[in-house]
Amino acid sequence: MCINIAIGREASTENQIMVCRNEDGRGHRWNRYLAYRSEPEYASPLVVHEGIWTLGNGLGVPLPANGFAYSAMPDAQPHRAARCHLHEGRGINENNVAVSTTNARRLNPQAMAADPLLAEAGIEEAVIPTLLLPQALSARHGVELLGHYIERYGASEACGAILADAFEAWYLETGSAHHWIAVRIPADSYLVAAGAMRVHDVDLDGAGVLHSRGLFEFVAEHRLLADPDRRRFDFAGAFGVPGSPHDAERIWLTQKHLSSSQRQGPRQPRYPLFLKPDGRLCVTDVMTVLRGTSMWRVFEGGTGRPSAHDRTEASHIVCLNADMPTELRGLIWQTLGSPLGTPYLPLYHAMQDIPRELGRSSDPQGGTPAYRAFRGLLALAGGETPGHLSALQAMWHAQEQEFVFQQHHLRQMLLSMYLQSPPSALAFAQHYSTGCTLQMVEKAHRERQRLMAPPPGKDRQRVGGLRGTANRAARLRPVETQARRPISRPAPQPVGITGLRPRTF
Repeated sequence: MCINIAIGREASTENQIMVCRNEDGRGHRWNRYLAYRSEPEYASPLVVHEGIWTLGNGLGVPLPANGFAYSAMPDAQPHRAARCHLHEGRGINENNVAVSTTNARRLNPQAMAADPLLAEAGIEEAVIPTLLLPQALSARHGVELLGHYIERYGASEACGAILADAFEAWYLETGSAHHWIAVRIPADSYLVAAGAMRVHDVDLDGAGVLHSRGLFEFVAEHRLLADPDRRRFDFAGAFGVPGSPHDAERIWLTQKHLSSSQRQGPRQPRYPLFLKPDGRLCVTDVMTVLRGTSMWRVFEGGTGRPSAHDRTEASHIVCLNADMPTELRGLIWQTLGSPLGTPYLPLYHAMQDIPRELGRSSDPQGGTPAYRAFRGLLALAGGETPGHLSALQAMWHAQEQEFVFQQHHLRQMLLSMYLQSPPSALAFAQHYSTGCTLQMVEKAHRERQRLMAPPPGKDRQRVGGLRGTANRAARLRPVETQARRPISRPAPQPVGITGLRPRTF
């Protein structure tokens, strides 16, 4: 159900890798939190026995040699042992290797019969960040590690994951219990994946392709392709079920938005794996795509599946900038809840001291104070009239534009500070991220109080009615987002993309 986007350095305005994802869920969960792991899970003797590290889903692997610190955004899992990390979602380690997981994949019956997925305790979304982030030296090294684990121990689900560092990004798909493929995103292009298998027409012997041993022979032996070709290998055709309507809609809409010069019809069974954008992309372009809702639906009898909806649990845009000092290369634009009605917050990877509002709550079911604040306000505004939700979206849009503008100058200031005092620069990045978050949480609380206050002359029972509306609004439907004029700034404008609203830094 999720959507992933990976953008190469030369395709972005700031010469930075961008790794992006909307994480969708089947229910409304309030238990997301930020974490900084100063040491890996396997530093604890509670999860290691006779040299074997047992992860939260039961997978056991030899104790790794490395042990890097990393940031993550896990789910709190009160029903599982607190000693185990599960569903850490996305993160960056101290080597600036980022992992964003995952997109679920559907396998065809022939592939399932040839190499069935493990029933349990295999490689799966729940453990991939926990497994890789403490070990990976680079994006390619992370891909090789994950591929090794898949071949050696087997996968218990088919999925797609993005691994990146400040210089390159890779996209990996699992096609069966022991077979996988990974492609490097060209520096001047982007990739979008949404639910279905995506890797096709790749050269298995090319420099930008890695894959499981014996992949081609396996496909030929089990006749997963009628006429397999090593130079134009169709991994998606061999293992997947590509081209479902809602997956095709989201891929087409994203490519239409970022590469409008391409003439592609909707709901094609397959779209290009990589595309060059019409102009260099900035973070606000990606925010627009991740917020794509019913305003993009042009299909009659369509499934109505947007890129973002009210059950999107969180959204992130991980930016990795090789021009910054090592400790300051990672910046994560993170929402706490659906991007339809919550803001993207700028969080530096240098943010190691997690404020109480973002950390794990003593009541995981209740969620973090920040998550409750944003989600509660969205539910309240969405449960009233479309005008309330539009006003909320406009408020967060204006604040995001301010943050993006600040980043244009903040990077230069941090570089200057780092040359004189690295600890001072890191401390400032920490304070900036914390301050932005606390400011927005307080703003959400104030706006919620304003909406719940009874109008002058009205009975106080009105407040109780609004509280009831907030509870019912958990079932609110997606609404159309409106393109709004950004704050005018004197900063230089990036190269525009046809059909996009103006952008600022």
